Amino acid sequence: MRHLAVAATGVFLIAASVPVMAGPFPAAGLSTGSSAQIELVATKKSETVTQKVKCAWKNLTGYKFDVSCPAFGPPRRSTCTETGDSRGEAQAKCQARNTFCWVSDKG
Repeated sequence: MRHLAVAATGVFLIAASVPVMAGPFPAAGLSTGSSAQIELVATKKSETVTQKVKCAWKNLTGYKFDVSCPAFGPPRRSTCTETGDSRGEAQAKCQARNTFCWVSDKG
């Protein structure tokens, strides 16, 4: 019985990781008659001077870590800069900010 639960969990995890196309899509080359296109543009929020100073200070004095997030979608890699009393404390802050990700020393 326990093997059945493990197998069902494995099948569920594999099925959940497969990309799924939702909804009917028009075939390539067909036009709907209108030439309107939807364009999504992300606007960048303007930073205040205080936020810029904090970011610059953190980059100068903080510890840097590599962050790799293979779970939940396409793998993404980024860096994390944190301050702390020790490297371990700064790494714990990065790990708390990047849940379900691997945080390693930047080398």
